[in-house]
Amino acid sequence: MITDFPFEQKPTFPAELWARCRKDNDFMPILFEWYKYIGGTCNIVASISRLSPAIRKMPALNYAILTGLLNRCSRLMLSVLRLSVTKKYGETIVLLDRSIYESAVTVQWLCCKDSDDCFKRYLAGGMKSDLKLKDHIQQSIDKRGGDILVIEKGMLASIQEYIVSTELSEEQIRQINSLPDLWSMCRDVGLSEKFYIGTQRMGSHAVHGTWTALRGHYLKQDADGEYSLRDHDVRPHENQFMVIPLVILDTLKKFIDYVVPDPTHREPIESIIADTNAEVLKLTQEIVSPDFEFYSD
Repeated sequence: MITDFPFEQKPTFPAELWARCRKDNDFMPILFEWYKYIGGTCNIVASISRLSPAIRKMPALNYAILTGLLNRCSRLMLSVLRLSVTKKYGETIVLLDRSIYESAVTVQWLCCKDSDDCFKRYLAGGMKSDLKLKDHIQQSIDKRGGDILVIEKGMLASIQEYIVSTELSEEQIRQINSLPDLWSMCRDVGLSEKFYIGTQRMGSHAVHGTWTALRGHYLKQDADGEYSLRDHDVRPHENQFMVIPLVILDTLKKFIDYVVPDPTHREPIESIIADTNAEVLKLTQEIVSPDFEFYSD
């Protein structure tokens, strides 16, 4: 049963640590532990078996997509933790953050839509690039009169394996629409434009290496206006450890609401999520300001 899962105890902090964090105006030691706890909780929730009697009946592939995305969020959060202990690589963490946000929003959107067609759009959208590559490989093979290179044979076999795993035909993949853009998905699940711009559009600086990213993370300017290369000295920012946990908690809530139809069965996990959310919100309000606003409208 779901309630039998070994959820970890929530972190607790001695008064001395709270006093030091407040004195130094540095709450990263506390944020780190909450981040780790929520990342672990995400993995535990993702590990709930589809065969549990509390889980709604749904296609195995649909459930695998949802839990796979949650596992991706959890593992990327673990990567963030490993990087953050160095007190460096803040620029790399931004890249991981953007991927976590996108996977979390996708889970929320799929749960919100509750449609097999949407799950097929997820599968087909991801495979369209593979089919384009397959077409180019086949064109090269045809130009050589049918001779197949060893590397091409391996690539075609790999692509075919993934096509089969989607349970869709190649023709279906070509015809099915891809997922809507991320802003549309954010809007569908009730996330604000501010959230989308702050996490995705601003996060794109790190992904694409825009001037904003270079000026903030990869270059430094001296008093004479000359630029030089910046070293690995970008510290992780507290904001990175405040918003993602709240997004993941909201995603877990929507996932549990979707896959566990009986409120009495999901109440134990929902209580854990709600209590954790309240404590993290309280902490963020102390760090940022009393009028801290979360990412939704």
